[in-house]
Amino acid sequence: MKDDFNNKGKLIFRILIDSLMVGTFAGLFSVLYRFVIMKMDFYRKILYSEFNLKSVLLLIALAIVISFIIFRLLKWAPLSGGSGIPQIRGEILGKFKMDEVPTLISKILGGGLGNLMGFSLGREGPSIQMGGAAAKLLGKTIKRPPDEIKYMITAGAAAGLAAAFNAPMAGCIFAIEELHKTYSKFVLLPAFIASITANYISFIIMGAETSFSFSATKSLPMKLIWVAILIGILTGLVGCIYNLLITKSQDLFKKINSQILKYALLMAVTIIIGFIFFEGTGGGHGLLEKMAVEKFPIKYILAILLVKLFYTTFCYGSGVQGGIFLPVLVIGGSCGALIFAMLDGVFELNDYYINFIILGMSGILASVVRSPILSVILVSEMTKTFEHLIALSIVVIVSYYVAEALKVAPIYDTLFERQLKDKNLLSPKERELGDYSVFEYTITEDLKIIGKSLREINFPRHLIIMSIEREGTEIVPTADDLILLGDKITVLIKAEDALEIDEFFKNE
Repeated sequence: MKDDFNNKGKLIFRILIDSLMVGTFAGLFSVLYRFVIMKMDFYRKILYSEFNLKSVLLLIALAIVISFIIFRLLKWAPLSGGSGIPQIRGEILGKFKMDEVPTLISKILGGGLGNLMGFSLGREGPSIQMGGAAAKLLGKTIKRPPDEIKYMITAGAAAGLAAAFNAPMAGCIFAIEELHKTYSKFVLLPAFIASITANYISFIIMGAETSFSFSATKSLPMKLIWVAILIGILTGLVGCIYNLLITKSQDLFKKINSQILKYALLMAVTIIIGFIFFEGTGGGHGLLEKMAVEKFPIKYILAILLVKLFYTTFCYGSGVQGGIFLPVLVIGGSCGALIFAMLDGVFELNDYYINFIILGMSGILASVVRSPILSVILVSEMTKTFEHLIALSIVVIVSYYVAEALKVAPIYDTLFERQLKDKNLLSPKERELGDYSVFEYTITEDLKIIGKSLREINFPRHLIIMSIEREGTEIVPTADDLILLGDKITVLIKAEDALEIDEFFKNE
């Protein structure tokens, strides 16, 4: 196995070829899920169109059936709950073992039925997990080695995001910033090719359009750049509240021992929200589109903000299938619209209304997910807005540092750590993906191992340093070779030790 890993040229070539198939496969599942969600959005409007005894009884009966189906699906595929992004990271690090077929079925069926009821959850997280699951299924079908399957899973997850948002560059950045949290050619090239392929599949089937129809026609003038700072502060604060509410909601549902009571509470709140404030149901794509066209009064914007904030975290805390990307974007857009509504009477800002919404979307992502580059690229791709990168970058930086100052952890890191504590989700010692993983790390200036020889370094677990790339030259290391700033090292790790080694090279 080690000899096969050392032949990196062959490994990279095989991964790149496989990425084309992964992108196609993941793109098809993502498009299928988008189609299902679109249909459920349509039927949900009919269900909540009239408030009368017949409608209420129908919804109660539907809630009972859907609750039972979702419960059985989550029993069948325990790792299919929530968005699926922490599960994909755990799969890559060898901590989780995802049953790909049950996961795919559970995500599509459970997520679609939840959307029909009105859960305030998005399709993007599930699309990412389905992309990873589809890639794993493909890798096993064509009998790829365990290490290559892991890179296929990464590429599939990136492709799922790319097809869901029609944002291929964001899919690629997501693989680096969120899944692996380090640059590696084993990650970058497959993710990029798979994302482009999946986006092409999406364009062919669903049409060559961006995720949102609105875009900023004018860049925010430099004299108004303080607006980006204000939006950054607000989205930073709201994002921190959102992350805290997610954990509080999870704790609330964990305290409910009865599954019947748990789903009864979830469905009762959903039906009440559906009749009282229908705009708060579903992921919120249509609501964000409407917000971009109409200028809502402050009270209505506040209602959207608060309902989406509390109801989304409530739904996610229940553990049902669904993501948070799209609802978070609605919350961010509301923050931008709120700042605009408060300032418009004093300043002439009418030409820049869309800018406020787009800036809010980027700011909230930076605060919640803590992936600044992804926040800028994703929103830019979704809205065809590349002209005001300075304003986008400022709002993202401000929001990021507000969240860091408040010491609220990124949401997916928090969710991943919580899932690691659930022994029912951890994979058994005999992992289906094999015993070894290949990872690539860049040595940064904050690491204490700089200047030390490999013999002197006390690694937390046994590993094999396969190669060191220094100034474009690759060397086969010996025990006396020194680790220098900027080195790119490729390591062979036991799957069960991957998380500790990963943390060592990032936090050592």
